[in-house]
Amino acid sequence: MNRDEEVEERVIGVAWYRPEQWERLRHISSDADELEETYADWLQLVSQKCEELEKLGVSLRKVDVDVNELLLWCGMRNLPVDGKSRARFVTEKLRTMNLDFRSLQ
Repeated sequence: MNRDEEVEERVIGVAWYRPEQWERLRHISSDADELEETYADWLQLVSQKCEELEKLGVSLRKVDVDVNELLLWCGMRNLPVDGKSRARFVTEKLRTMNLDFRSLQ
């Protein structure tokens, strides 16, 4: 198989928060005013956006975000807990998940 025949599926990670941790996420986030007030509001919005992207053919993978793990990760990198850091955390976690999966094959 040559390089042109090798097609690697691109997957976008979607931060998937835990309902019981939503208030803590809002409390520790420097951009809390940009987050939905409730987990239910966030879930409705993210579900709608995911559906729209999937209809466009975008492959998505939910990435579980433990708020304590996120806080530790940001602290180790001296980063604020904000949208940019949350996205970077999800991207790195997805990359690790993919590497772990490939090593099992």
